[in-house]
Amino acid sequence: MQLTLVDNLVMPEEGDLSLLDVHPHLGLLALAAAAEAHGHSVRIYDPKWLLRCGTLRYDDTLYERAAAAILSQRPEAVGFTSLGCSFLFAINVAALLRQQEPELPIMLGGPHATMLDRLILERFPQFDLIVRHEADEIFPAVLRALPERHFISVPGLSWRDRRGEFQMTPGKPKVEDLDRLPLLSYDHYPIAELGLDLLRIEAGRGCPFMCTFCSTAGFFQRSFRLKSAERLVFELEQLRERYGYSEFKLDHDMFTVNKRKVMEFCEAVKGRGFRWRVSARVDCVNPMLLEKMAEAGCIGLYFGIETGSKRMQQITMKKLDLDLVEPTLAIAAQLGIETTASFITGYPEEHRADQDDTLDMIGRCFTPNCLTQLHILQPEPGTPMYAEHSAEIRYDGYSSPYNTYLLTAQDRDLVTGTPDIFQTYFHYPAVLPREDHTFAVLTVELLRRVGATVVGYTLRRFEGRLSSFVAAFRAFAARKTPRLSPARRPDGTLLADFIAERFGPHHYLTSVFRLGLALHDMSTVPGHDTPAVSAPTFSPQQTFVLSERVRILPDLHDCENWLSRIRNCTDSADILEGDDDEERFTYVLHFGQAKPASYRVDNGIGVILGLFNQPQRCDSVSEMIRAIAGGTPMDPNFFRELVETGILVEPPHPLSILA
Repeated sequence: MQLTLVDNLVMPEEGDLSLLDVHPHLGLLALAAAAEAHGHSVRIYDPKWLLRCGTLRYDDTLYERAAAAILSQRPEAVGFTSLGCSFLFAINVAALLRQQEPELPIMLGGPHATMLDRLILERFPQFDLIVRHEADEIFPAVLRALPERHFISVPGLSWRDRRGEFQMTPGKPKVEDLDRLPLLSYDHYPIAELGLDLLRIEAGRGCPFMCTFCSTAGFFQRSFRLKSAERLVFELEQLRERYGYSEFKLDHDMFTVNKRKVMEFCEAVKGRGFRWRVSARVDCVNPMLLEKMAEAGCIGLYFGIETGSKRMQQITMKKLDLDLVEPTLAIAAQLGIETTASFITGYPEEHRADQDDTLDMIGRCFTPNCLTQLHILQPEPGTPMYAEHSAEIRYDGYSSPYNTYLLTAQDRDLVTGTPDIFQTYFHYPAVLPREDHTFAVLTVELLRRVGATVVGYTLRRFEGRLSSFVAAFRAFAARKTPRLSPARRPDGTLLADFIAERFGPHHYLTSVFRLGLALHDMSTVPGHDTPAVSAPTFSPQQTFVLSERVRILPDLHDCENWLSRIRNCTDSADILEGDDDEERFTYVLHFGQAKPASYRVDNGIGVILGLFNQPQRCDSVSEMIRAIAGGTPMDPNFFRELVETGILVEPPHPLSILA
């Protein structure tokens, strides 16, 4: 059978294709391996990569183009995988496949389909069959039964029979021994073209814990499994030999639950030159284990803390000992292991004191070695929290970057009209106002842009408490934007204005925040990661304009000097004094290559560059400066260097400028 498997597409906010995760989908690779082991031919259609490389367009033709590309492969069956946040793509493309090929079998799998199998099959006739839970071992039997639709002997299936009635077989398929699964072939993806820093491999499955907001335990049936050390090392060696990678993310929601197995892996992988990252709980590691992991090549740990409130730890059944969090992060830092500490706000029962506890812990975790995250809670089907609050969920238009962008009016109607399918676009009503949750999430994201060192230092003016900073910023925002709502997000400009009001427009922290926020904004300009065009041949009589990759920031302190002083100001109670009369400079930010460059220049140079916000001839600008300031005309080589570095470029549409 010729089979096409279709990857997820979580469509990012309009224009920001950098948010697309182009890593190979390990679940689809596992299904491809299972099918190929039984003689089937498999292709994986990856819309994420096709969008990134420009083959697909990010507009209202997206679904039609994807469907046409899939059908051009002439599949005998198509299988979609989907999360709740990516289900729109699967629904729309599958509907077009059904219109054009009514007899084409279309399958669906993944956590979202597993939890909502009956609803999906009743609402969306484009899907014939849903494979629930872990399909690896039953997938060959599914493909054998597909032509005649004789599914009754295969466990874990839901389908619509030829009369349109819902049918299902009992069972929750689960792979007990992951070592028995065939090796994955990453050749289904263009690995060499993806630009990945590392490769992901599946280290195991299942989480034995009972967090009320998380669907992982339900999908994997709270069954913790980890591949053997020998199998994991063999996979790492095979992938390094074939693709040249030595850095890996070992995918497992809870890698360190079984410390004995982790120690076995560390002994097996130590000294082989691999660098690896995993996820864990702070109560499932200890100093000795962390030391062994670091010695064996571990360079990254992701910790889901979820809440800094002891009360909410109990309510959500996360049940972490919060006293372990900061010491664990500190030990990891001493061992050279980078950490991520992830938190959530927006729980229905979360009070102000609970959110403040979370924010304050985030503030304490803001260090150069720890990446802190604050996410807004999203309803997930199949969780105890959703079972309790599903009838109460509401829609307000706010969406995180992890939800698919609503590309068309039909998408919006579909989402808002079927909350029992598109839960992740909705939210739980909570004790705190919704905007307090969204504001906190967005503020933490903004602060990450200026760096942990600056944030930690700034919080000294707020008694070391991030909650105090957020409260003051929220009050400022309410004054400046009285109609602030989840749809009107606080941005870098608002944060910079807050810092200027709080510390003064001429304070060094105002300069540091302006520079840090501007550097981040430059990194998100569409096309920033594409190579710059070659510089044109220079002539003083030519017309040039300031590049879209350039931003000019006038009247800033010597930010490099102040950042150095802040880094060296280790006393947590110390506040550096500034001088209002300190010399100011202009910063020129240039995204000529993959990373931004910043140049500190005299303010006069900044004024000259500002003239090129409109197309100008270099000799005309030189003559203008001479007429105003006196002296001789400017050296043409000054302009030549600006052109050769890409700061000045030819206008898109050359204009005739009189000398």
